[in-house]
Amino acid sequence: MSLLLGIVWVEPGLILKNYLTPILMAMMTLGCLKIDLKELKKIKYDWWRYLIIIINLFFVSSFLIYLLKDYLDINIYLGLLIALALPCGISVVAFAIIFDGNPTKSLITTSTAHLLAPILTPAIVWLFAHQTIKVDILSMFYLIFKLVIIPIILAQAIKYFGFDKKLEKYIAPANTFFVAMLNWGGIAPIAGLITFKNHSFLLALLISLIITILQIIFGFAFGRDREEKITWSTINFYRNTGLATVIGLTSFGTASLVGLMAYVIVTNAILAPFQFFLGKNLTTNK
Repeated sequence: MSLLLGIVWVEPGLILKNYLTPILMAMMTLGCLKIDLKELKKIKYDWWRYLIIIINLFFVSSFLIYLLKDYLDINIYLGLLIALALPCGISVVAFAIIFDGNPTKSLITTSTAHLLAPILTPAIVWLFAHQTIKVDILSMFYLIFKLVIIPIILAQAIKYFGFDKKLEKYIAPANTFFVAMLNWGGIAPIAGLITFKNHSFLLALLISLIITILQIIFGFAFGRDREEKITWSTINFYRNTGLATVIGLTSFGTASLVGLMAYVIVTNAILAPFQFFLGKNLTTNK
């Protein structure tokens, strides 16, 4: 629904665009209420699993799109490559709660991926496109501070005063609402770039769909239990498209955002079917 609203009712989305950071901070604060910081100690036992997810996150999809670059307009290819060479979105923590995944593992992965992005993303873009981009290291650290560190501190304060129990039943529906607002505000500014008459754009939609499905399949195959399957799948396909928009616009101009838009449409459109599948799968396994 938020995808459709962002395309057909642009004006409210343009207003929401100015509040994406506070929305993300609110989502992360609620998400961190479900995180047990003691669980972070277990990372030493599963470090190699996080390593595989990080390698897959940055390199596998980027390589797949590189194999198909000759079939795409160069600007659309660059837009897709930037989207796929960036880390998963911070909001995967909220999705872990909405979809009954593991928010702690989502937090660890997205934080690690964002810290590595200033090195890995430019390297991947150079490797697969021979183009130079710049990812500001200080800006990335500031992003992590705003959207991870501050929400963790706020969540711990809420827990300390015992308000987390009162908020618990509202966390999932509140995050569902915030995700809708986030998507609406994220899609609206680039909705005017959608053009279904462009053959390369339609192909980009198809390629984005195939890559998304493959990443979900890999997440389910790699996960050891239902929580992990959901967590890895979401991390694998849901990227930080807000950051991709900024990098694409500053590095290659508006034309590159068309490819990014194809990926945004697919990954946002697949969220509802993905949630339906998870619900049906849960019912079947009972």
